[in-house]
Amino acid sequence: MADVLISVQNLVRVYGRRSREVKALDIQRLDLARGDFVAVTGPSGCGKTTFLNLLGALDRPSRGSIFFEGRDLAGLGEAGLCRYRREKAGFIFQAYCLIPSLTALQNVLAPVYPRGNGRRMRERARELLRRLGLAGVEKHRPGELSGGEQQRVAIARALLLDPELILADEPTGNLDSATGAGIISLLKDLNDAGKTVLVASHDQRVADACGRVLRLEDGRLV
Repeated sequence: MADVLISVQNLVRVYGRRSREVKALDIQRLDLARGDFVAVTGPSGCGKTTFLNLLGALDRPSRGSIFFEGRDLAGLGEAGLCRYRREKAGFIFQAYCLIPSLTALQNVLAPVYPRGNGRRMRERARELLRRLGLAGVEKHRPGELSGGEQQRVAIARALLLDPELILADEPTGNLDSATGAGIISLLKDLNDAGKTVLVASHDQRVADACGRVLRLEDGRLV
């Protein structure tokens, strides 16, 4: 039996109240194995980003449970959820979410700021930038980088603390086709190295690269 990393049970996320309530997500049961490479597809507004935000503990469900390595995230306090976000789940945002005033190296180190920013972490951050083809841009700020370079800085930041789970929300959405293909290849390499990768995307090339495809419509798996 596959090693289950994430198990979702009766997961519901509702926005608004009473007569204006909108059910953005309603997933009855889903298991994701350690080492899966999964595309989450579907039309705009179907719940893809909501789903990734819940798995990454950037948002809390209205009802239901998310188990990570057998532990219900709902049972974690705020400090526990913070550790989960820092150490277990690396999030790659469509808009990169880099801090404009910081250099590329400083952005990669953001998850350990202000403590933990010692020599070992700085060396790891530099090594990640080198591995992602960004040697020489450590002192560049986001405004001095191309879209593809900014996305790779965001990937390095997500990998800094070596998380088990990589969550990528439309990682190729703002990129040209060649650069987007490079990002897909990077995500495939991460999966080949043992990471569990979930990618929310409209990009058919992402779905083609993944070993498993989930489709959402109106917040439900179809």
